[in-house]
Amino acid sequence: MEHQHAPAAITHAFDVTRFGAKGDGATDDTAAIQRAIDAAGEVSGAVWFPAGLYQTSRLRMRSTVSLVAHPSWSYHRVGNAVLRLCDPQAPCLLDLTGSIGARVSGMSLDGGTLGEHIAGIYLDGLGHKEEETLCIENTRVAHFTGDAITLLNVWAYTVRHCMLIFNGGNGITITRWDGFLYHNIINNCRGYGLAMLSPNGASSIIGHRIEWNDKGGIYIEYGGHYHINDCYFDYNGGPALHIHGTPARRAGTFAVTGNLFNRNGAKADPDSLRSAHCLYEYVDGLVMTGNTLRAGVNDGGGGPLTPGHGIVCEGLRSSILRDNVLHAGATRELVVDRGGHDAQTIIRDNIGTLAEVP
Repeated sequence: MEHQHAPAAITHAFDVTRFGAKGDGATDDTAAIQRAIDAAGEVSGAVWFPAGLYQTSRLRMRSTVSLVAHPSWSYHRVGNAVLRLCDPQAPCLLDLTGSIGARVSGMSLDGGTLGEHIAGIYLDGLGHKEEETLCIENTRVAHFTGDAITLLNVWAYTVRHCMLIFNGGNGITITRWDGFLYHNIINNCRGYGLAMLSPNGASSIIGHRIEWNDKGGIYIEYGGHYHINDCYFDYNGGPALHIHGTPARRAGTFAVTGNLFNRNGAKADPDSLRSAHCLYEYVDGLVMTGNTLRAGVNDGGGGPLTPGHGIVCEGLRSSILRDNVLHAGATRELVVDRGGHDAQTIIRDNIGTLAEVP
């Protein structure tokens, strides 16, 4: 195979083939790629992947290093520069733990459905002394038995323009804060599209397509300080957006505007409140306005008409749910108000009609 050269604009570029990587789909290239990453770590360089299929076990990232390839992947095609997991015992393929300022750009990572609960990209910043400031962009992460991306105890992160698809866990799991999540396609994962687990907060979630994830679209546990704007939620198994708090541990604050919710709650018990577009439990400072919600069936025109409920809310404080449109928005109730709100909460003018099976 004639290998591509690193783009001229990249200085301190380290071509993995010059460190012995074959990219032939048969050779274990782990050691060769790791040598390239380690060398780049000495000069804050970029590791370049020419076209090839690189079999690898866990790779350990170094600070201020970029992994770079031409992003040629698509919905079903892995692309021309692919890192494929070859070790079913590996905890992840790409381990960013301990790195600062790492960047993954244009890559394609494929888990090959090996092992159990293996993540594509993983980081645990527990005990860190500096914000990770990582960036994952233009990258496809698919067919891992765990999450596509797991970021624990992370501060200051960006994930943008990626495709996270066909994974056994969540598309992204995150704890901690200061995140920027822009324009990703997150679908067909067996968990949630995006799971923000306690503690979490202070993140922007903008312009995503989050669809066909078994447990639901976005699940936020006790967190707050989010704006969730301009997303399209389609046919998620549970609620498209679930913000969970309790009377003892509340969530807040949130701005949810300009999103489109279509046929969510697709795999939930139709009698349960998880058969909903949005489920809000004990949230402070929630604004949900200017969104569109609609029920539907699956792509083939079959399956149940879902969800049963449009917006479900309980225990809100200083919140506004207003001026949302639910034309054929749900099959049973457009807004399920379970009460427990304070006097400062406004729930009104959410117009629409119930959907009927044709």
